Amino acid sequence: MRKKVGKIIVFVGIVLILLGSFLFVYTRFRNNTRAKYPELPDDAIAFRTTSFVDTEDDGAGYQIIEYSGRKYIPYGTIKRVVKESDINKCIGYVIQDENVTSMPDENNKNTRIYTLTEDPDNNFLMSFYIVSNFMNPHIFYRAIDTKGEDISIPSYIHSLDYNYWK
Repeated sequence: MRKKVGKIIVFVGIVLILLGSFLFVYTRFRNNTRAKYPELPDDAIAFRTTSFVDTEDDGAGYQIIEYSGRKYIPYGTIKRVVKESDINKCIGYVIQDENVTSMPDENNKNTRIYTLTEDPDNNFLMSFYIVSNFMNPHIFYRAIDTKGEDISIPSYIHSLDYNYWK
């Protein structure tokens, strides 16, 4: 009887250790992969997107975001985890495009636009759907006036090698 009780205690102890280890790793992973994004400011910009057609690349089309007199088109996605310290501030949200969703929804403010700490010149903007990061990657937009220039690219941005930027 004592052997059975001893085996049960050992088994329960091992299960608790494994469960505790799993929860510890999961919590650390979740905390490291989900930065606390700044909230929308009171003066948030409601970004309406337009289209840009690159006539030099067989008519490749890009979505444009305009900010502070500059136009931005997609450049890349995330290379590594974006930390809270990487995000400077939230500047606004993207109004849902009527071409993508059957009608625009000006009340949907979940696709946010952020400036980046490593990029004080705002050559890049980050777009992120804050409701879920599953299958919703960070998209980094680059100012089109930086084409052909040697600018500093934050370490967490992975270029998608769009022909426009080559």
